[in-house]
Amino acid sequence: MATAKKTENSMSDVKNREQMFTKEQIAASQRYADRKDLVNAVLADGKKYTFQDVEKTIENYLKGKVK
Repeated sequence: MATAKKTENSMSDVKNREQMFTKEQIAASQRYADRKDLVNAVLADGKKYTFQDVEKTIENYLKGKVK
């Protein structure tokens, strides 16, 4: 029985984690097709992001001060 509970908890943890994507995957997605250049400019190569991370990074960039 204890094993079954551990399995159930592990499965729920997997469902709760957000998927991570590389900059290339995000830039190629339809979700960011209209902002592909912006995605390539603000995201770092070799790092993985969630969609929430991408939205926050883009929002911060767009709200930045103009010099």
